[in-house]
Amino acid sequence: MTWVDTADGAKGMDHVLASHSLNPRALRAHLVLYRTVMFDASGLTRAEREAMAVCVSAANDCHY
Repeated sequence: MTWVDTADGAKGMDHVLASHSLNPRALRAHLVLYRTVMFDASGLTRAEREAMAVCVSAANDCHY
């Protein structure tokens, strides 16, 4: 991502994570949120959560 500064160790990271690499607290918070939403107890199945993530990405024109 040439327009976003990243930490030296961010090479090879997904762009959404690399964008947080200069702020380790933000990176950890992002990962905690992701893991909570995708893996913690919920009334939704994992497949339903993934389907919702795909729909949100498509609505945001995100190719991640």
